[in-house]
Amino acid sequence: MLLLYLGRCPAADVMSRHKSKTPNQRNTRGAVMRRAPLSRHHRAPRPSSLSPELLQKRADALAAHADMLRNTRLSASEAAKDHSVTIRDLWKYIPKAFKKDKSGRIRAVADRYIRRMEIHGPNGPELIKVRGSKARNEVARYRNDVFRFQAGDLAALDRWDGVTIQGHKLFTDRKILLAQAEQDNLPEHFGSEQVIPYSGGAA
Repeated sequence: MLLLYLGRCPAADVMSRHKSKTPNQRNTRGAVMRRAPLSRHHRAPRPSSLSPELLQKRADALAAHADMLRNTRLSASEAAKDHSVTIRDLWKYIPKAFKKDKSGRIRAVADRYIRRMEIHGPNGPELIKVRGSKARNEVARYRNDVFRFQAGDLAALDRWDGVTIQGHKLFTDRKILLAQAEQDNLPEHFGSEQVIPYSGGAA
């Protein structure tokens, strides 16, 4: 007599369980999770939502990031300590400005975060807003050349004549810049993030 077995085959159950999982679902505590950078799981707070104290934390985190971009050997913990913030602050305020390499080391990368920075203007310091570390670095290079010019290098500003950074034309009037230096009418935080409360729904 031919007997029909209507139950499920154990082997079929095993195959079904394996097919039900996608590659991302399997081994979530293993390689898949290790490859995902921490920054993907965090969203930076809007600067306009921060108190002056927290804006200072954000500014310090941005300064630590700038140091790491300049010196690739500088560790995140060292840069954070230099600016009185923690690794947690770096991930909290500017998460997309960092990533972990294969060894687990935190590296600084180019970003698109808003910075508000002081630069020279015809009547003294002016506050501008730029987006991203690339623009911030350009402002810093302009700052260094202004200092060089005021120290006696008369050709230091030649490269900046007529240059704009994200719509902001850089000020290069030599006579006025020298007069401002003599009057000490200079940006207090030239080339670094300004800690001023946001208003009017600014980013």
